[in-house]
Amino acid sequence: MDVQRYISSGIIESYVVGLVSDQEAKEVESAVAQYPEVKAAVGACRQDMDSYVALYATKPPKAIRSRI
Repeated sequence: MDVQRYISSGIIESYVVGLVSDQEAKEVESAVAQYPEVKAAVGACRQDMDSYVALYATKPPKAIRSRI
């Protein structure tokens, strides 16, 4: 397997956000177990996604609780 090509294919990002099929998820998990570079790429992508979400997260207004 060409690890760099696999990492740059976009499958890691799709896996992290949950947009892959069960078969593709198993493939990524297998690659994570076999290749430290893939494991590092998945970890870095998760961290990047967490940072992105934290950067753009907003708290709902306090008045919304009474309307729910």
